[in-house]
Amino acid sequence: MHKTAPSHSRRSFLRLATRASIFAGSSCTFSALMSQPSSAEPPKRIVIADGAISETALAMGIVPLAMADIPGYRAWVQEPEVPDQVINLGARFQPSLERLAQLEPDLILTSSFYANQYSSLQDLAPIEKIDVYSSSKTPFLNAIAAAHKIGDVTGYPDAANRLVFETSEHIAQASRSLSKAKSNSVLITSMLSPRHMRVYGKNSLMQDVIDRLPIHNVWTGPTNHWGFATVTIDQIAHYVDVAMIAIEPVPDNVERAIDHSPILSELPAIKRYGLIKMPPVATFGGLYAAGRFARLLASSLSNTNTGNAEPAS
Repeated sequence: MHKTAPSHSRRSFLRLATRASIFAGSSCTFSALMSQPSSAEPPKRIVIADGAISETALAMGIVPLAMADIPGYRAWVQEPEVPDQVINLGARFQPSLERLAQLEPDLILTSSFYANQYSSLQDLAPIEKIDVYSSSKTPFLNAIAAAHKIGDVTGYPDAANRLVFETSEHIAQASRSLSKAKSNSVLITSMLSPRHMRVYGKNSLMQDVIDRLPIHNVWTGPTNHWGFATVTIDQIAHYVDVAMIAIEPVPDNVERAIDHSPILSELPAIKRYGLIKMPPVATFGGLYAAGRFARLLASSLSNTNTGNAEPAS
């Protein structure tokens, strides 16, 4: 399976293109450079060290040689599925650099968040930093740019175009479906315990998607760089006619508390609609996650009913 190391001309070209994109401050400049005719062969042995990039590449049909934190991906992201032949590099913050060198990659894709962990390998293979979560644009627009950049540097620009189109279609379909939803107010959460949860708002990919749908997110409070805040149930107790979405996995003690705790079970949002569980989706994901979140949200709210519960007062 050993392949000849990539030529110096291709490495030089990628580095030149990267410097040019940084100098211009625009991913469009990078795309334009990469679209020029070239005899350089697209990289085959690709290593990915970021979840959003992994998800996007897999959705584009690009199967990497290796990925970081495959067990975490399979638990918290799930789709697109990781093929069994993909090698697990271990934790994103503590990759085995010796193992990476042995794999002889010809391209390493990562984000600025993890780039320093791989900088010592820059003489082995080009390292491309692709960011979905940055202050330059919103996550959704960054995710579109990221898909195009992945397509450019791997030689699959058409796959990026297809993913952008499919995501747009999923969001449009979700928008049509949600026009008939029983609740047009949502609170998107990741449950941590019976009393604590993450809520997603400004700076999150979920907020970006919700802004394109006929519903609104009731959480307008502060969030961090990744678009979430960690809150207690006291901080959301005043939300009444709102569908509370819990992205799975939901801890077992939360499930028990809903059945037995007078605090969580009496939370107005849960009393009104119940805790609406959504299958795992990458909360810090890329373009595929945006389309998946739209589909799952539409499905969750379309299936929501109030039963015999009266609106909480």
